[in-house]
Amino acid sequence: MSAWETWQTAWAGASGPLPDVRAQAEAEGRRHRRSRVSVFLLLALAALASIPAFTAPEQIVHLIGWSLLGFCLAMGVGYVLTHRGVEATGGGPRDALAFLEQRLDAERRVAQLARWVYLALCTFGVVATHLLYEEHGSGLPVRLMTLGCYLFGFALTFSAPWWFGRIARRRQAELDAWRSWMDAQNL
Repeated sequence: MSAWETWQTAWAGASGPLPDVRAQAEAEGRRHRRSRVSVFLLLALAALASIPAFTAPEQIVHLIGWSLLGFCLAMGVGYVLTHRGVEATGGGPRDALAFLEQRLDAERRVAQLARWVYLALCTFGVVATHLLYEEHGSGLPVRLMTLGCYLFGFALTFSAPWWFGRIARRRQAELDAWRSWMDAQNL
């Protein structure tokens, strides 16, 4: 008999709704594996997209290429470090709940990582493109549109911990309700 079957047998006499922790943990486990593949695929594509920067004659464009590679490296290493130890186990409901809480905590840390890595990228990007535009004599409208794009990206990523925190509070409340229900049922 598996841990889940043992738990369900023990639960048979308990009162209240059976939280669907197992289904949620399995869905999050699949999502966790997909996100791992997606992150590294996107980082690999971004790294490949920086290759044309190294063929340009301008030195500042080479620096932009290196900054893109640095960004990919920082996000990749940060992702690995923030998700270290977050794995779905085949244990009982408490293990499933622990996995869901670990995953939520890792996502909070990734939001902080995105905030600071994108801040560095946007700051360097503004300076580098300004130098490039000076070298090529680009007009003010082009400079303003580029600056606007950097500011938009900065605002979106710098606020990531705030807007993810709103999502995480709802998910954490659900996990807390499941934990308190299990505690009340002595499971």
